[in-house]
Amino acid sequence: MVETEELESILTKCCIIKKYAPLPAPVLGYYNYDGDYYIILINEHIKNDTRLYRAVLAEEIGHYMTTIGDITPRRYMCDSERIMLDKKELHALRWATEFLMPTKNLIKTIRDRNVSSYEELADIFLVPEDFLMQKFNFMAKERPAWKLDDKRSLVLSSLPSIFIYEPVE
Repeated sequence: MVETEELESILTKCCIIKKYAPLPAPVLGYYNYDGDYYIILINEHIKNDTRLYRAVLAEEIGHYMTTIGDITPRRYMCDSERIMLDKKELHALRWATEFLMPTKNLIKTIRDRNVSSYEELADIFLVPEDFLMQKFNFMAKERPAWKLDDKRSLVLSSLPSIFIYEPVE
């Protein structure tokens, strides 16, 4: 599992200012670069929810790592602007899921442990279940089945259901 301190150290190394703020209800985090400073705001209501805090902070750092320019949603945006904004959000989310749950580590965890639910897997990586589900969605788009070992494969073609396939001999 990636420790929360690793996320915090990225902030320090990259000179990103992180503050807690009373953001509007649906907004959990916000990233901005004003030309001088990189700033991440985290909704103060999630400060004590470790899983959600980690996911939101990772996604906002994902914006720093993957985004150029202003991606602040505007009230009146044309469809092409909205699509570009959504793509940038998805790119940051993909970065965040890969950072907190590297595919290699996720596959190894599923292979080596007797994990029987999303909840257990989310507990291991200390992330919300919907964040884990996003990771599986990204993996499924890359390929529908992932080899666990010589006999078993992780099948993601029927999300939200996942299967471990082992041929009958």
